[in-house]
Amino acid sequence: MNAVVTRRFGPEAQEGEPSSSQSSHENQVLGLALSSGGAKGLAHIGVIQVLEENAIPIDVVAGCSMGAYIAAVWARGYDGEQMERLAREIEGRWSWLSLIDPVFPPRAGFIRGQAVKKRLKKSIGEAEFADTVRPLRIIATNLSTLERVVFSEGEVAAAVHASCAIPGLCVPVEIGGDTYIDGGITDPLPVDVLRDMGVQRILAVNAIPTPAYLGCCREMEREQAELRPKRGWLLAALNRHLNYFARGNILNNLLNAFYGAQTRVAEIASQKADLVLRPLACDAHWHDFTHPAKYIALGRRIAEEHLDEIKSLARTKDSSDEHHPAHITMATAA
Repeated sequence: MNAVVTRRFGPEAQEGEPSSSQSSHENQVLGLALSSGGAKGLAHIGVIQVLEENAIPIDVVAGCSMGAYIAAVWARGYDGEQMERLAREIEGRWSWLSLIDPVFPPRAGFIRGQAVKKRLKKSIGEAEFADTVRPLRIIATNLSTLERVVFSEGEVAAAVHASCAIPGLCVPVEIGGDTYIDGGITDPLPVDVLRDMGVQRILAVNAIPTPAYLGCCREMEREQAELRPKRGWLLAALNRHLNYFARGNILNNLLNAFYGAQTRVAEIASQKADLVLRPLACDAHWHDFTHPAKYIALGRRIAEEHLDEIKSLARTKDSSDEHHPAHITMATAA
């Protein structure tokens, strides 16, 4: 199990100082763990919408990377419909460029990540963890020690910025003298964080596909390619040569390796949750922020299909019940 390090921000923080946010949460009945996954993590919004529409109470939420962003906005008091409106502000073809703040020369990363942080602060401002409407935990990775870091105090936007700093793509984030990168390196689905808090029942949303699932998707792509007429070869060739994110190019290879490393860790975490929802689709891409409605609908679908199980989980309040292995569910779309 990864080390858990709770960080305070600011000069008053003392190493090893006990934090009230680390106390037991035995009264917390149902926790929600939201995975990393880039744009695919927008499915978390759809799941949250279904939870709200059915009055299913979530006592505490933990998120990593994109899951951290969604968790932070929700914990600050936005509801699922408001979060969908925020997500759809960048669904135009070129609107996503507002999230990009390139670095030149790209020594530590290609993107600073400050644009994403600025956008988050437009929603939650300078909010600290103490200002949230429900307990919130954000996961990042200490670049020097490679420890999992659980942020529970200080400025929320700073913690989310650190949690989203994909290594190689984004510049690492410095907070309080330490440097952080994406929490998905050490804990892409923070079920353990909720268990360590004493949360009794955990609903996890895992937007990270397994190798077997990706293999099926790849085979489907090959079959469909054989049926399509051979057109657009010039554009395809230009894309391969000019787009660093095109399949087989440097950033695509780097990010695939990064996500591949997350898969096994996320699968182990899934086994420790009581119910796991998997909003997966073969045409889902981590960078596809211009189609938020697609991913939100996918999240809604998986939650609605398993609403009875979610309600049953929410009704289970006896902390003495024996913990059962996770019931893993999957939603797929062509």
